Amino acid sequence: MLINNFEIEINRKQVKNINLKVYPDLTIKASVPEKMNIGIVERMIISKEDWINNQLKRYEEQNRITKRSYVSGEDHYLNGKRYVLKVFDSNTPCIKIENNNIMMMYVKKSSSLENKEKLMNCFYKENLKNKLNKFIPLWENKIGVKSNCYSIRKMKNKWGSCNVDKKEINFNLELAKKKDSEIQYVVIHELLHLIERNHNENFRNLMYKFCPKWEVYKETLNEIL
Repeated sequence: MLINNFEIEINRKQVKNINLKVYPDLTIKASVPEKMNIGIVERMIISKEDWINNQLKRYEEQNRITKRSYVSGEDHYLNGKRYVLKVFDSNTPCIKIENNNIMMMYVKKSSSLENKEKLMNCFYKENLKNKLNKFIPLWENKIGVKSNCYSIRKMKNKWGSCNVDKKEINFNLELAKKKDSEIQYVVIHELLHLIERNHNENFRNLMYKFCPKWEVYKETLNEIL
């Protein structure tokens, strides 16, 4: 739906208030109460014009900055820390961390951008997997729930998702770049959906109970890396 020159995806749900979101792929979505008059929705979105433009600008800048060529001198992130990439010609592809601020990529000189990206993604996946294998059992015990399994994959609009019926959790590969506190926030968030499916008042109260600073982590997760 076109509102004030913004293409907005309107989703009517069992919610009390309008929930407006701008995503990294520059899509804009609004969850609105099932019976709310569309005129009210339009006025609210128009009133948020400056905020929407700022979010779009932020993600456009982020998308520009985060495109990688995988050449020496680039900045790359792991566990919330910046590393300078150094690329070396090698027949044994691997990535190593050296001297706390250098990320070493060993790869054939003829390797394509796609292959370098695959190597980096494998490195990130393994690091994130090690974190999740520690954090998931930790928070399952604290919360009193049990998931069946988890997966790691690239996700455009979410840091995580939970299939409540199957008790399966998906985590965004990009979490490997984030701090432990932010990764744990996502773990807690998804595990709590095994208690409460919806993002309602009960869910928010549970978040405050198990992760008092969750709103801070939610904000910092979207900082440009």
